[in-house]
Amino acid sequence: MRTNGGPDGYAPDRAADELADAVQALLRSWRALTQRAAEIGAPSTMAVLELVRLLGEDERRLSEIAALRGVDQSVVSRQISELQAKGLVCRRPDPADRRASLVRLTPSGQDLLAEVAELRRDWLHGALARLPETDVLAAARLVTAVAEEIAHRAAEPAGSPAPPARPGRPALTSTRGTTA
Repeated sequence: MRTNGGPDGYAPDRAADELADAVQALLRSWRALTQRAAEIGAPSTMAVLELVRLLGEDERRLSEIAALRGVDQSVVSRQISELQAKGLVCRRPDPADRRASLVRLTPSGQDLLAEVAELRRDWLHGALARLPETDVLAAARLVTAVAEEIAHRAAEPAGSPAPPARPGRPALTSTRGTTA
């Protein structure tokens, strides 16, 4: 496996571009899964499905959901209204702050979440069946590390120079001992 910017001439820009292309392809495929989920009555967008997953069995404030998703509270409020109209969530005033709402999945929302999770698992098991488990786990670690690093960089104030790599972050290694 080549390392990013290694002596074999593998250019860092090429590696980043290839990863970005792969992520875009994965997102397109994930949208296809979302469309399939819509056929069983699930919400029709990835964002709303993510919101349902975030709710799980917990009750959360709209502001907490917005912060977890990194979006404005008004976006979450509109999406919750869509889910509420379908009978998938219910809202109630927060006893600690009557101006805020607490949201939770209804039994129908929990059933739908379980169906969508099963559909997602089935698709992923099928897509990953030909790959060695070690490769799947290495890919999961890589994607997680990249997502964390991008989130860290995105938290920097707008217009500031790109932050350097965070110290203390070990290189990801596959089971073969090469860096990813």
